[in-house]
Amino acid sequence: MMSPKKARNYDVLIAEAQQRKRAHKKVGLLTHPLVTLRVFPYVLRSACRSIFNYLHLHRLAVFITLAFMALATVLYFLPGAHQYHVDIIEEFALFCIWWVGLGVLSSVGLGTGLHTFVLYLGPHIAKVTLTATECNSTNFPLTGPESFVCPPILPGALLHHVTYWDILRKVQLAAFLWGAGTALGELPPYFVARAARLAYGEEEDENSDSEDDTPPGVKKSKKAKKTGFIARAKEALPAIVSRLGFPGILLFASIPNPLFDLAGIMCGHLLVPFATFFLATLIGKAVIKAHIQTMFVIMVFHKEHLAALVSMIERYIPFLEGKIQPVLDKERARLHRSSVGEQAATSSSKSPLALVWDIVLVSMILYFVISIINSSVQQHLVAEEEALIARLQEEKKKGK
Repeated sequence: MMSPKKARNYDVLIAEAQQRKRAHKKVGLLTHPLVTLRVFPYVLRSACRSIFNYLHLHRLAVFITLAFMALATVLYFLPGAHQYHVDIIEEFALFCIWWVGLGVLSSVGLGTGLHTFVLYLGPHIAKVTLTATECNSTNFPLTGPESFVCPPILPGALLHHVTYWDILRKVQLAAFLWGAGTALGELPPYFVARAARLAYGEEEDENSDSEDDTPPGVKKSKKAKKTGFIARAKEALPAIVSRLGFPGILLFASIPNPLFDLAGIMCGHLLVPFATFFLATLIGKAVIKAHIQTMFVIMVFHKEHLAALVSMIERYIPFLEGKIQPVLDKERARLHRSSVGEQAATSSSKSPLALVWDIVLVSMILYFVISIINSSVQQHLVAEEEALIARLQEEKKKGK
């Protein structure tokens, strides 16, 4: 039987570990740079070990994938008539990988994702809209040296008025692929929560109810007990959505909201079937939400609406009066370039707006990288403290 003094020692050690656990949640490159840089290599080593173990367990799938990649490499470099089809497949594959990858980056990371709609898809849709309305045609390439260049008007050709739906069809595939990528990015929280529930079962619920990070002998204040409406909504909404099943997940995925990560965790914890969760998330994000955002950008940047938008901005922000329209006129001139040489001449000098956008883009990417490093280091340190707390609690239980 454990003596009261030894039991108190265990309580002190557990309280200290819980205090360190709370402190580790604030570790970052800006607050604790030395600790972050010291721990991050261990995080990378742990991630590499996990990947290696996963590949080792799925050796057959790895072998089939490598064989397929070897065959594709041979066909890619082997000269012949099939190279025409190879080029088409390569262009389409890179297009899909680009937009799906940006979608994954947008939603992965429990709120630390890169805002790729604002940085990439939104500007892409806006540029397609501007080009289509300026050229009065959607028959222009989106990639290559002649991308976003107005096609030549043949003598005697009938002018076709570009409709709203013509522009939507031009960007629809990119929007769908981006939305599908955001749906894929929601899977890690779901799988982690599902694996934890299957591994620990009901014991996890009991521990979560009884767990308290407050040190022994310290009473919780009334302020800590009371929570506001937003905090209660964050706790209640994901659980309600996960219990509603397919319709609830579909509705929650179809609207822009920062709580879907929590909904995914609750769905995994409540063992919502994978097909139900992923299909509802895919339809909501790739079919409904992505198209709503796409139609909004097309509406705003349509040639007929853009002039009204510019005049409204200049009316409410006098500092920008007379500065936006010249930038738009310059961009319209770029759309009518007729040769690659003319394209190089017009694109050699960047506009101030383009330079500002590049700075914003680089800043957002750096913020994303820093947030990923911070969150991974925090999770690593918290996991170490949780393992120590569990071991101390187990030793204390055995001593009794």
